This record gives sequence, C-alpha cells and structure tokens, in this order.
Amino acid sequence: MTTKLDRLHLVLTFLAVAQHGNLSAAAKALGTTQPTVSRRLRDLEVLLGTRLAARTTHRFHLTPEGIELQRRAMVWSDEWSEWEHDLKTTTSVPRGVLTIVGPHAYGNSFLMEAIGQYRATYPQVQVRLRLTDGAVDLIKEGADLWVCAGGSQDQTLHVRRLGLMRRILIASKDYPGRTIRQPEHLKDHPLIGLIPLVYDRLVLRSVRTEERREVRMQSAVATDGLLSSYRGIQLGMGIGASAFWLCGPDLASGAVKRILPSWELEPVPIEVVTVAGRFRPARIDAFVEILSRLMANTKGFEPSS
Repeated sequence: MTTKLDRLHLVLTFLAVAQHGNLSAAAKALGTTQPTVSRRLRDLEVLLGTRLAARTTHRFHLTPEGIELQRRAMVWSDEWSEWEHDLKTTTSVPRGVLTIVGPHAYGNSFLMEAIGQYRATYPQVQVRLRLTDGAVDLIKEGADLWVCAGGSQDQTLHVRRLGLMRRILIASKDYPGRTIRQPEHLKDHPLIGLIPLVYDRLVLRSVRTEERREVRMQSAVATDGLLSSYRGIQLGMGIGASAFWLCGPDLASGAVKRILPSWELEPVPIEVVTVAGRFRPARIDAFVEILSRLMANTKGFEPSS
C-alpha cells in the first residue's frame, strides 16, 4: 500500500524528471540512482493508472497526463515554498497567534500588562489569554506557554524560572491578632488556605536571621483561587498569605495588616513553561522577555540571575 509519504516522494521525483528532461540528470539532482528514479516513475504511473512520459534511450517527453500532473504539482510546490518561507520567518520574527495560560490574579495584573506592552511592540501578533488556577496540560490546551506560580513538576517540558515571589501573612484590620508574636502562636488561628501553596502547613523564615520554622494551622476556608483567598482575608475570615503586589495598596491604607512582620513565608517560584524542543517561535521568546522585565520591577519579586 502506498502511503502519503511515498506519494510525496514519487511526485517530487516526477517533478525532477520533468524539469531536467531525462532520468540520469534527475537522479543526480535528487542524489540517487537512475534505476531508482525510473522505478519511482513507474510506481507513480501504476498508482495513477496512466502513462506520464514517453521515454526511449535518447528521447523523453511528457504525455498530456504528465503535463497536467506537472502543472498541478508545480502549483503545490510553489505553495509549499511560500509556506516554508513564512514558517521560517515566524521562527525569527514574532508573528501569528500567541496563546498564553496563567493564573486568574496574574492575568488581571502582570499578564495583561505584559500583553499590552507586547502588542504595542509586535502589533502583528494576536494574543489569546486563558486563565486558570489549576494545573495545565500544555499540549492538550494547544497553548504556547504557561505562566506557572509554584513550579511545574513535568520534566518533559521546558521550564524557565523568572524568579521568586515573596509572600507575607496578613489579616483584615479588625482581626484579633495582637497575641501572635511568634510563629507557634498561629496554630490557634484559622487559616485561609490557598491550594496547593498554603494549606495546613506553613514554612516561615525570619527576615533577619533566615531561621526557618514550620507551623501547622487548620484551614477554615480553602480555595485554589488567589483572588478568592485574598477576599476571604479582607472579610476577616482568618489569616492568609499574600504577595506585596496584591496587598500593598491595602497595607498602605490600613485595610489589612501584617501578621508577624519579622517573618515571611517561603517564596513561590514563578516559571514560564513551554513545550520542549529546539525550535521555539520568536513570538514566545519575545513575550517572555517582556514579562521578565516587567516582573523584575515588581515589589517583592526576586528575579533569577
């Protein structure tokens, strides 16, 4: 049975024969032997059920059917060459459609801001942003990149760490947290959990000495959405974690207050995950560079060196 790939080889061989006018010259151009070219030409004729060329030892000319096949194959060849050129250009110049997946809170802040800068620089690229706080299957999603908070565990993907996001403990301004002076005092207070980063077990580090302590807390409420978790904190439902970029304005206005100012949670890695491979379209690298520069100027973010 002749496969589609076999047919492609046969048609390419026929085009070479038609262009050079004899089997030997076509074989030389294709880097193969004259008997191989002759066999492929016969196989193509058998496949199509018609004679494509009349040939003798000294003469070669296309039949009407061969002339029609040459015309159709040349159209296909020209379209292929144009597509090949466009594809190679795409790998060096940002163009096409960029599909991004990221967390909801980041989509409403960093990602949309980065997209604005990206579109201003590369207006020929269309951007599609999908927001989810869960794990992402890049291949199934058909996405170009995933901005991941917390780190990706899939070793088959290409991961670029942008840096670490510092996090602190906060509560609403009216929350009764005056007795919390040491990490151990947290165990008697409800936690607003953020799955899977903040849930029952907290690892705190001293901002002065780098000492680390582990604390167990009970999650009164738990969610996988950063914005939902933050809203629970604002409503006084318990103590929760937040990054400076999110809680900064409320801290400044007094709407929320910091718990244990001398301690911070372990920072969260922020990574860009793409499908592994040598060739990555320029539209991806260009966006990652813009996002990296934007986040480097964000309070509480420690860029990777």
